[in-house]
Amino acid sequence: MKPAAVKAAGFTIQAPRLLVYQGPAEVDERFCVSRRRKSRTRLPFATTTYRANKDGVLRPQLPSRCIYATGAQSCCIVVDHFRLRKTGPCFPLAVVGCSAHSPRRYTLYPPGHVPYGREAVAPYNPSGELLVEAASRQPPWEATLFAAALDAAKGEGWPSESLYDRPRRRRTQGRRLERAGRLVGVHPQLKERVREQIATRLSVPTMNLLRGAGGWARSWKTRGLAVLAVLVAIPIQASLQQRMLAAGAAGGLWAQPRHWDADRGSWLTWPLAPCPASKRSEQAVAAAPRARGPPPTKSPGAAAP
Repeated sequence: MKPAAVKAAGFTIQAPRLLVYQGPAEVDERFCVSRRRKSRTRLPFATTTYRANKDGVLRPQLPSRCIYATGAQSCCIVVDHFRLRKTGPCFPLAVVGCSAHSPRRYTLYPPGHVPYGREAVAPYNPSGELLVEAASRQPPWEATLFAAALDAAKGEGWPSESLYDRPRRRRTQGRRLERAGRLVGVHPQLKERVREQIATRLSVPTMNLLRGAGGWARSWKTRGLAVLAVLVAIPIQASLQQRMLAAGAAGGLWAQPRHWDADRGSWLTWPLAPCPASKRSEQAVAAAPRARGPPPTKSPGAAAP
């Protein structure tokens, strides 16, 4: 440790390798990391499709310009390296950058996957197609983060101990259940404003989220049922990925996602998804007819014949 750092921490050097603490010293800003500064340096969340090349290796559809470019700015994207992933996508992800706008590098995530995620949050293949089961016409949620919630809803708990190559453990199920609850807005610690934003992005009534949050603390089974109730209420459309990623960004789980659209040749920041179901319920309450009482005695219709 450098002498300046030692002095800033409140220590003095009296002998070789001997430090004597003399109480708190004045804080030196050079040795502090501001949370605000750290949040400003958060890496962007960029997604793109991956397709197999002639050798059968999945490679990303590279953007024609950097995610930091604005307006009509143009630049050249370069692949810095490929990240090997043992979880999540389970294939190498491209880390790209552009020296013209920012020296920082960022990862191009495939559809349905999120930063530091071990499981997908929406069932998509690397080319961007939504996976749907032929019989039920529902997405295979058991292949995503929500597998923990589906098992909990059935009253099935993962084993407390398992082999190293089997990731399904009791603690893992609890962590994923908590994350799934925050993603779909049924976790009780979410603020009401955030919960309404998540309902808007998922296009589900806010009341569904409130009911799930009310019974969250009862048991793991009720938590799984609360998550499942929201999943079955989400419209199954090609925009499911946009809804899930936008909901996670509203809940603070990751940064605002941006997707490279090759057809348009631009980065898309997915707008707020409309919430027709929630709006219909609110409009129905607002437009409910009032009970009509007898007309006032001074009205013409009430006058004596």
